[in-house]
Amino acid sequence: MKTKLLLVLTLLGCLSPSLAQDTSVPESVRRMIEQSQASSQYEQMARMQIQVQYREFLDALSGDAGHKTAVENALVAVLSERAELSARVASGQASTAELTNITDYAWLRERLAPLLSASELSALDNRSNAPSANQIKQQYAAELTRLSSSLTAADQDVVLDTLVKHLQTTSSDATLQLSVDELVSEQMRSFMQASTELQDRFSGEKLQEVLNFINQLQGNLYRNRSMTEVTQ
Repeated sequence: MKTKLLLVLTLLGCLSPSLAQDTSVPESVRRMIEQSQASSQYEQMARMQIQVQYREFLDALSGDAGHKTAVENALVAVLSERAELSARVASGQASTAELTNITDYAWLRERLAPLLSASELSALDNRSNAPSANQIKQQYAAELTRLSSSLTAADQDVVLDTLVKHLQTTSSDATLQLSVDELVSEQMRSFMQASTELQDRFSGEKLQEVLNFINQLQGNLYRNRSMTEVTQ
């Protein structure tokens, strides 16, 4: 029995995704491999969503690193569960009523409340279930200021408003049905669409600074993607 268990664990940790479809692998083992790969993908998707939607909240938490880690892990669990159920709904294996229940903010709040202080819970309550335009702007404002010297405050507002308009299309619960790579592609597409629109608004040095800013965001996205892979 122990030998069989060791074999299963080895397969789960070492086999490539293509081997999960290999007919020479026992059906029970193949199912475990597929389930493990799916769980890993849902967790990666959750961590990417956290980077966009909850990083500012997590960074503002009081206490030691252990506290922040515990809250982040709880968020990962909640968002992973949402992603998994969303995929099951899309394949007809679960009802939309189930998905509606766990995508409700009250459900997330209930899971996080035991880990948060009163002030931290209040901060969570003050944010929407999806990032607001102002939250997204705040997330990217410092990076834009750092990379631009010729852009006025009004120019920066134009850049950030344009970016928000395109990014909000990739911040909805519908994106939970996408794979990690598809989610990255969707966000990259948003960056490119924003870049195209902004090229009609700026020229010369200002345009170059805008493009440098968008390129930096694209680089950050790829780095975050790599970090989620390393932590698995």
